[in-house]
Amino acid sequence: MWQEPGKVEALYANGNIEEVIKNMLTSRKPGPPILPKEGSHLLASGPIPSRPLPSWLTQEDLTYYASKFAKTGLTGGLNYYRNLNL
Repeated sequence: MWQEPGKVEALYANGNIEEVIKNMLTSRKPGPPILPKEGSHLLASGPIPSRPLPSWLTQEDLTYYASKFAKTGLTGGLNYYRNLNL
C-alpha cells in the first residue's frame, strides 16, 4: 500500500492534514515503525486521542507544516521513502 503511488495519497485526501501530521509526530514509539501492508492508516479509527505536543513542536509549527502539505500534498514526502531500499 505504501509503495504504490496514489493509494496513500487518496487515503488522506479528505482528511484533516493537521491531524495526520500531529498523529505522525506524537504517536510514534521508539524503534522502527511496524505497519501492516494493507488496511492501516493514521486515521483508521478516527483521530488519536488528544495528546500534548512535544516540547519541540508548537501549535504554530504544526499549523505551518499542515498549510504547506495542504498546498503540495504528501506525494513528495512519500516518494522519499518509496525510493529507499528497505
